[in-house]
Amino acid sequence: MPILPGRLGTLAARDLMTHDLVVLKDTDPLTEAISSLKEKRITGAPVVDESGTFIGILSISDLLEHRSQEGSMLGKREPIHHEKSSLPQANEEKVWDRMSDQVTSVTTDTPIVEVARVMCEGHWHRVPVVDENSVLVGIVSTMDVLAALVHTADEL
Repeated sequence: MPILPGRLGTLAARDLMTHDLVVLKDTDPLTEAISSLKEKRITGAPVVDESGTFIGILSISDLLEHRSQEGSMLGKREPIHHEKSSLPQANEEKVWDRMSDQVTSVTTDTPIVEVARVMCEGHWHRVPVVDENSVLVGIVSTMDVLAALVHTADEL
């Protein structure tokens, strides 16, 4: 595992993560979740089940990917024309229907370089942070990693 020089090498997920999380429930209506993301001006949030266990992430990418698979102009296929009544209503969909459940988490002790590696390998813009009991305690975004880099560079 590479060691970063100076203070940057001492930073771990606990030093970067956002503690004040917007958390979605898997059973939340999708329209409500989208409104929450817009209101908080974020592009994704962790998803928990009814017991509060972290089970995935809902991001704008998940919403756009779904549209692409249905044949919208975002995809490479020709648009599919549906009768309006045959389309599923957005308010009938739940977060569970669109969220990504193949997500890797990091612990509070994970060094910054390993957090960045997880993000790069998964092509993710956010990584959930869990404690020793696998309870969701925060999230690290690409902006958090970049801010840590800038702040430590400014300290030189």
